[in-house]
Amino acid sequence: MTYSVGSSLTVSPQGRRFTPAFPPRAVRRKEALRQALRLPGTLLAIGRIVAEDYGIGALDEHLWAFRGFHDGAEDPHYRARQWRRVRLGEIGPGDVTGLAVWELAFMANVAREIEEPILDYSRQNGEGFRVLLPSLARFLGKNREAAAHAAAHGLPWCESPWCEEERRHATTFARVIEKLTRTSPGRENPNRPKVVTSSEADAVRLVITRQAAEWNSSSTYTVMAAHAAGDLHHLLRNVARDEVKHLAILAAADRYLFGPRPWRRLADIVRESLDEYRTHRRRRSGGDMMGTNPVTAFEVVAAHLLAERRVRRWLAVLPLRTLEAVFEAPSRVAGWTSPDESPESRAEREATALAGAHARASLSRWAPRAREAAVRRRAFETAHAPAIEGIVRTRLNGFRGAEAPGSRGDREARSRIRRSGGRMLRASLVARLRDHQVRNNRHVLAGRRT
Repeated sequence: MTYSVGSSLTVSPQGRRFTPAFPPRAVRRKEALRQALRLPGTLLAIGRIVAEDYGIGALDEHLWAFRGFHDGAEDPHYRARQWRRVRLGEIGPGDVTGLAVWELAFMANVAREIEEPILDYSRQNGEGFRVLLPSLARFLGKNREAAAHAAAHGLPWCESPWCEEERRHATTFARVIEKLTRTSPGRENPNRPKVVTSSEADAVRLVITRQAAEWNSSSTYTVMAAHAAGDLHHLLRNVARDEVKHLAILAAADRYLFGPRPWRRLADIVRESLDEYRTHRRRRSGGDMMGTNPVTAFEVVAAHLLAERRVRRWLAVLPLRTLEAVFEAPSRVAGWTSPDESPESRAEREATALAGAHARASLSRWAPRAREAAVRRRAFETAHAPAIEGIVRTRLNGFRGAEAPGSRGDREARSRIRRSGGRMLRASLVARLRDHQVRNNRHVLAGRRT
């Protein structure tokens, strides 16, 4: 039996309803001890997953999918990331490794409740980012007017890639619970997203809260996948990779909007993550059990740190020119605004959008030193554009064969760059190389070969 992403939840053969049930404390301690003895192997498994799913090539692909959606490309990959097919009928309790089955089912139920209200999340994102970064707002959802127009005219409420990818998660976790426990989870106790406005203060906060949510979910699902085998492992990886994609796009937007700020960004998302954790402990079914297994808690923290290390390394080598190309390219996607919008509202929106575009182009939200360095680099590249283009075309062979980060071609290109001119020129050439790699990521290259 294969699993279709859009499948609806079915009732278990017994028709029984799942509710979190926890063994006595003495049993939980023995289970935690056995889990601790297997911790080195689990950490290695987590490390392998993170290295694959957070590699520079994978994150490049996710970021360019944002541009692919706005370009109106017909490739279904740009509408919703393609999942690896799994045999749902083959999943059972025996696929859980190194962790008690009840605990993995409990984690899946918490995830199901958090993932449930995708309609509310979509509108929150669309409204919250409409001023700060309109292209991100459209990728993540619909603003208030567009959502109202869709509802009034019977149009689909979920058209953005983020929404298309996220709305399959709650059903997937319900299926996992069903297969592990032979009980059917209900759809009660969903998360309640915060109400946000289109003000800049709310939008800036939303950049942080959404990053924290994607960081937490991707790290937690990575740990769950590390404790799973066979088709269950691949199913959990499907969900985790969706969240990694969303984290990559939001982290890149943070880098574009606020400049390089690795420690400040980490402090912001850690603070938000701790606030989320406390909230979920109060609201989720059986939430008082969250974090009570110290071994699982350690594994989740390790996954967070490994993921952040990879994301930080990737952000450090993302050129400003690439971020501008991704986030500022005109969108060819319909539904950007509501046809019912009044002339006054349209004029106000366009004026606000113009002010926002100016703030992004001038890097006004960046720290002064980072902004000055970026402005100097931009001026250098503009003044020497023909010379830089000539070096790329002749000495560096247009970066052909260097598309994959870390490949032999990449290393050879970087070696040649190190022997080229002064520091500013070398930095500009490396930026051009990275821009070439993002644009020619593994999905793009695979499409050319087929």
